[in-house]
Formats: sequence, C-alpha cells, structure tokens
Amino acid sequence: MNLIKLFLLGACGYLLAALYDIALLYKKTWLVRLLYAGFFLTGLPFVFFFFLHTSPHPVALQVVLLLLMGFFLLLTIYSVLLELPLHGDGTLYTKGTYSICRHPGFLWYSLFTLLTASYFWYAPLAWVCLGYICCNLALITLEDLVLFPRMFTQYESYKKTTPFLIPF
Repeated sequence: MNLIKLFLLGACGYLLAALYDIALLYKKTWLVRLLYAGFFLTGLPFVFFFFLHTSPHPVALQVVLLLLMGFFLLLTIYSVLLELPLHGDGTLYTKGTYSICRHPGFLWYSLFTLLTASYFWYAPLAWVCLGYICCNLALITLEDLVLFPRMFTQYESYKKTTPFLIPF
C-alpha cells in the first residue's frame, strides 16, 4: 500500500469524523454509532507505517522517539475517546484537558504525528503526516466555528475563556 493510498485512508477517517459530528448534531444515533469508526480509521495508516518503513536513527534515539510517541498517543486517546465519556455528562465539558484549550486532542495528535515523521525521517511520509495534521485542523475548525456552537448553547462563553489551540 503506497503512501498516497494511506493518506486517502486517513483522510477518509477525518471525513467520517466530521460526518459523525454532524450526525451528533442532528441526533441520528444509529449513524453516530456507524461513523464512530472514522476515529479509528484516522489511526490505521500509522500501523502500516511501522510495517512498511524502518527508522534510520540509532536505537537509543528510536527508543526516545517511540516513548514520546506513545505518551502523546495515550494523551490523544484519552482526550478524544475517553475523557468525555468518563467525565462528561452530554453537556459542554470544560474541565480536564479541555480547560487547557478547546481542542487538546489536536495538540497531542499533532505532536504524535510530528514525532512519527521524525521517527521515520522519510520526506514522503512526513508530507503524509503534515497532511493528516491539516485534515485534523480542518475538522476542528469546522467543529469550533459551525458545529459546537449549535450543539452547546454555552460554547460562545467557553470560547471567550479558553483558547482555541495554544494554551498559553
């Protein structure tokens, strides 16, 4: 599977994630369950990266990069898939990592993705990783400007007190 196909696979995951948000907005429960797969589809190409490519770095640097990647991957999974179901109640959740910025999953995912590009140190793969970051940025921009203000009545006041991305 070449990198273009892997990019398209991940980009389709972002499209499904956007449709998931729209299905949530219109309370289409059966569609929400189906489109939830988009979040996992965005991560699938990274599995293939490890099967198809190797890192040119010395083992010690590989270990450091893998540990950092694992840390930011866990933060991404926590913020995007676990924190809201565990601590949220269906209303706007503004605590935990969501008190740092409105889209903490984007921060963790971007760091994970940049570390992945650094780990493999292969320009075409780095471009794919940057493409994923752009897809994610498009998704959170749509959420922030269009979808979330319609889903949560208090979102505008949340926007005034919590930064979009940069937590400082």
